Amino acid sequence: MTFKHAVIVMWRKARAGSRSAFRQLPFILPVVAVCTVLLTFAVHVARQPVERVIIVGDMGDAHREALQHWLTDNVNDAVAAWDLDETEALIEGLPWIKAAAATRLWPNTMRIGVQPHLPVAQWGDGSFLNAQGQVFEPVPGSEDWVLPKLSGDLNQQAELMDLYLGLSRLLSRSDDVRLDSVSMDSLGQMDVQLTNGVRLKLGRESHLTRFQRFLTWRERFSVKVNSQTVIDLRYRNALAVSDGGVTGLLAASTQPIERGY
Repeated sequence: MTFKHAVIVMWRKARAGSRSAFRQLPFILPVVAVCTVLLTFAVHVARQPVERVIIVGDMGDAHREALQHWLTDNVNDAVAAWDLDETEALIEGLPWIKAAAATRLWPNTMRIGVQPHLPVAQWGDGSFLNAQGQVFEPVPGSEDWVLPKLSGDLNQQAELMDLYLGLSRLLSRSDDVRLDSVSMDSLGQMDVQLTNGVRLKLGRESHLTRFQRFLTWRERFSVKVNSQTVIDLRYRNALAVSDGGVTGLLAASTQPIERGY
């Protein structure tokens, strides 16, 4: 094939390709137009400002109100920019919030799911404990909440919470009294104060067994107690009752009384 002939062949192929492309234009142009419209619409929707924020989660009025005020004052920029990650991080930075998840409900609503720390007891003078024994600062507006008080060393909160929950389950059968405080000293000695003022010395071991012994004794003998009553349960088969300076030792069996710890 000569050079001239090759050039002619290439020109004919190019011409045929151009004709084919022109024939496809009626089909291509509508597709391009639709894609352009969809892209423009998507960009427009993505740039729409947040018009509504929905807060969902298992929380009380104090948590919801405090969170609404805090959102208004602190995360306007993150919400307005649809920055979901930053919004979550800011909310989870609150000491009374356990977890948060922000999602977008198209086109202009942000949904914020919140899991707050739910207080079970007071810890020390100004903090709360959740059911997992985690310490957290109280939500604004919770100053008047009446909760049992747990106290001990900083690394004892989980142990104290487990004991508190166990004692509460035993005490739930009685409607006239509740736990007021549970404390552990530096030697591991456990003391319990009831809402009627009675103080129980549970010692360092067998706390639930000793507490159940007290409940059984109270029910069996229908003993009347007062705010000055102190009951020492640090015996393996007995308890000592002190009422205004008078102490009596009650045995749970005919076996010799043994002192525990």
